[in-house]
Amino acid sequence: MAIILQVNYTPSAQQDQQSDAARIESAENIAKNVAGLQWKVWISNTTEKLRGGIYLFDDLDSAKAWGEGNLRERLAAGGGTNISITYFEANEKLSAITRAAFSKSAIAA
Repeated sequence: MAIILQVNYTPSAQQDQQSDAARIESAENIAKNVAGLQWKVWISNTTEKLRGGIYLFDDLDSAKAWGEGNLRERLAAGGGTNISITYFEANEKLSAITRAAFSKSAIAA
């Protein structure tokens, strides 16, 4: 069963000032090295001073390995606060009706 990991946090000044090149490098690293990851959507709300991500994982074990391991550590090490990580089971049948992509091959199409 596909799992959605949602993370929200308040970025530090250092995280807010991170260059585009550094963010691209981070995205490439995540894409290549996070086991079980199908995709990530990067989100931000500048008015509320929040950032986060919506991730789709193959399974709960992969999602938790990232969420409770490297993700939380990386955000906290950079000064991020109010880190909230939540896991959801994705209803693939209903989501497919509303055009959600649930496989790497579907995303590439």
